[in-house]
Amino acid sequence: MRSDRFHCFRVLAALMAAAIVGGCAAHASVSVPPAGRPIHVDIPKGHMPPPGECRIWYPELPPGQQPPPGDCHELEHRVPVGAVLVGG
Repeated sequence: MRSDRFHCFRVLAALMAAAIVGGCAAHASVSVPPAGRPIHVDIPKGHMPPPGECRIWYPELPPGQQPPPGDCHELEHRVPVGAVLVGG
């Protein structure tokens, strides 16, 4: 379980870094190397979770079909393989 938390932390850190570097970019884009192969995620700005919340993002689903944001602590334990945890 510790490696899952570390992976989620890496995802959140990468997304925060992308948001800071991107400034007012219309999309957040990040490549995260989980368990073997990288996942490239493009998230429209309007679909990022609000500050202090997170969202499980499924790269194969369109933005309008993603699950709603929620509590980061609860969601970090429910991220399935192939999805990433996005922090707002």
